[in-house]
Amino acid sequence: MPFFVPSSRKASKLALAAAIMGVGAFGLTAYDAPAYAKKDEKKKSSAQFSEAFQKAYPPVEEAMKDKSIAQEKILQMILDTESAVSTPDDQLVFGNGLYNTALDLKNYELAGKGMEMMLDSGKLPSENVAQYSFTAGQLAYNNHDYAKARQRLQEAADLGFDDPELSRLIAQSFVLEDNQEGGLTYLDGVIGGQIDAGTTPTDEMLELGFSLAYENGSYDKAADYALMRAEYYPSDTTWRNAIAVERNFGEFSDAEILDLMRLMHITGTMTEGNEYADYINAANYRRLPAEVLEIAEEAVAKGLLDQNDTLVAEAMNEGRERSPGLRADMAELASDAKAGGASGSLAIAAGDVYLNFGEPADAAELYEVALTRPDVDRNTALTRLGIAQVETGDFAAAQETFAKVQGNRESIAKLWAAYAAQEASAGMDS
Repeated sequence: MPFFVPSSRKASKLALAAAIMGVGAFGLTAYDAPAYAKKDEKKKSSAQFSEAFQKAYPPVEEAMKDKSIAQEKILQMILDTESAVSTPDDQLVFGNGLYNTALDLKNYELAGKGMEMMLDSGKLPSENVAQYSFTAGQLAYNNHDYAKARQRLQEAADLGFDDPELSRLIAQSFVLEDNQEGGLTYLDGVIGGQIDAGTTPTDEMLELGFSLAYENGSYDKAADYALMRAEYYPSDTTWRNAIAVERNFGEFSDAEILDLMRLMHITGTMTEGNEYADYINAANYRRLPAEVLEIAEEAVAKGLLDQNDTLVAEAMNEGRERSPGLRADMAELASDAKAGGASGSLAIAAGDVYLNFGEPADAAELYEVALTRPDVDRNTALTRLGIAQVETGDFAAAQETFAKVQGNRESIAKLWAAYAAQEASAGMDS
């Protein structure tokens, strides 16, 4: 089944609007102090500039004031003074000039170097360090220095800098190093922490986690992320993806596929003929003729299956022929299933018949009977009981039931539980 897998290999070039807007000239060009040995010694500040830098940098400052001098020329003048830089204050002022001039010229490599020098100087006001670290991380990312990007971005995060781009860039930096596993581990930690804190992860982060897991071959993890997207951001696309991951990569029996297709049908995300064909095959007209007939007729009415196709024609003909007789036997079958000593499988089969005819309340009763039998396939009975409870509108009970499912059906039950939770929430909002 085709499904949408978002690409995690986005272009590494970064739009630096945030950097340009977030970090200005810093107001250091004139030093606001006697950087160049002013005549009045009393006006000297606490800044400590080297003698070499005090001699080398004044022409740069003067050139910056002259609008007739090209930025390219000023940039070269700044670079020519680098050998004079020795003290932290030298670093701060040199880095500031280099950053702003290079950024104007869209020379992000040198702009990044200037930002690094300002940060390394240790002279930035503490309230600016987080913003500057974030910008340094953006620049390093843009310059393909992903290890440095992660370092600076994490420093910004640790200082409380809050920007939705931060975590995405860190995760993406691993991908651009062909280290999907590293990105996935990082995202697991971030998203897990957000959920534990009661914060809703962004859809973009969940989408990226899904993509990384899928590309890394971690299909169980991809299923987890797909489920979270369907839970937090329900839509036709997220539900189709969540179900498709299970269909494509899970190893399920026809009985398990049937319950997955029932979920796809109830979420309204069946859009292809092969999905209806899978449903028809999994349901089997010999066991569930009315359900098979309903699905086949729906597919034909939507133009997704041809009624003259052998599979469809047989399903529809057998469904029509078998349904009346099975309906006539329903009461007797239920009575036999409830009798002392009857097997769990018989009670499940009886419940399936009632569910097949759209009578979920009676089906639920029979599945509950099945669960009292020692030989019962417990996970099948629980799954079907939860489905019957959903169909009766008892969404709270359904969630409790699905939470008990284990084994191979557990991932299917989690999807159903998410759907039940959404329906319960929708009922409270209406």
